[in-house]
Amino acid sequence: MLAAPDRSFASLSPLQQRQAQQLLRRLQRLVSIEHVHTRIADVDYPWTRVVDTDPLLESALRNALRNNVDECVEQDPFWAATWRAAIGLDHFLSSFEGLDGLDVLELGGGSGRAGISAALRGARVCITDASNMALLICRYNARFLADRVAVRRLEWSQPTELHRRYSLILGSDIVYNPNLYPILEPCMRQAVADDGVVLLSEPQRHTGDRFEKWIRAAGWRCDSTLLELGDDQRAIRIFQCRLA
Repeated sequence: MLAAPDRSFASLSPLQQRQAQQLLRRLQRLVSIEHVHTRIADVDYPWTRVVDTDPLLESALRNALRNNVDECVEQDPFWAATWRAAIGLDHFLSSFEGLDGLDVLELGGGSGRAGISAALRGARVCITDASNMALLICRYNARFLADRVAVRRLEWSQPTELHRRYSLILGSDIVYNPNLYPILEPCMRQAVADDGVVLLSEPQRHTGDRFEKWIRAAGWRCDSTLLELGDDQRAIRIFQCRLA
């Protein structure tokens, strides 16, 4: 693992400081946010999160009624929460060998916790999401890792925009909707290197059971591991998917 970067504002270059301030002002105009610290990759990391996701949900519902698909994606509140699945994937990466210098892609990254976890462990990471608002907060959260983290918009239906393949692909709580499996799977197939692995975490929902059967039928080897978080809730399930 590379040494953890200095996570103080003063550690940023003048240009990076201006960019961070611009990002912060944009975020503050869009949503109510708060600054906290959280444990990622076994270090205390400064984190910015949405305080109240209800306005995002209400906007998404209004746009859904108007059939405004683009605005529904933009106001989707799910990216704004830190799901237990992302925490579980962070914990799982602590025992994943060979992350230092590895090329990693995160799908549906939201605020970026899993991708930032990999970057703190030395990986070169591209964090993607379909929501521009999610990408704003992800860029802000990754401001101390600019040398290791790229953040970009990606629609799963257009995986050729990635222009490369990755040895490791991450996704936390992105298999909750079976209607998305036929879009997610070709994206995974396009993006994963020949000997690569896709790690997907989820909290043992019934849709996770369906995904495990579905992805095997689609031609992937899929092993699962249960990881306890010590919070008296169900263990997080980690799917390790490789092309057969």
